[in-house]
Amino acid sequence: MATGERPPPRPLVIGVGNRDRGDDGVGPLVADAVRGRCGGSVLVHVAEGDLSDLPMRWEPDQDVIVVDATVGGRSPGEVSVIDALADGLRLESGLLSSHGIGLAEAVELGRILGRLPRSLVIFGVEAKRFEHFEPVADEVASAVPDLVERIVALVGKAAHASGHQRELLDRS
Repeated sequence: MATGERPPPRPLVIGVGNRDRGDDGVGPLVADAVRGRCGGSVLVHVAEGDLSDLPMRWEPDQDVIVVDATVGGRSPGEVSVIDALADGLRLESGLLSSHGIGLAEAVELGRILGRLPRSLVIFGVEAKRFEHFEPVADEVASAVPDLVERIVALVGKAAHASGHQRELLDRS
């Protein structure tokens, strides 16, 4: 790195969801676990409300991973992976939102504003229930340890690689 250049930003993991709404809490649950495993080598943010500020949280040269609950007709706890930059997101992609704007809209807002990160991987965890003040369903909770391992491996690669999105996805 040349004198005066800033180091690339640390990878950012965003857990989307409401901890008090059953399986919607899976994003924050995973984010907390990643923070515990990675410490300061990764930035972690929990987004429990409006997602319109997400494009302002990431940098153009940053690798970003988002975890959110999904509703798409799969088995509870099943994990899907979306390359949001290559594949794009549709409103009907199954990414559930109880927020002012959803994840698909936040990514599109980032695109419009010219504020997309270098890579943006979304892990969707198929949800079962969203009742207030209920815990995460056992099937969804059982997906968390493996998902945390996948994310820890992914952010480790991002920290040491030049940030090629497809390479990150293919190896995770």
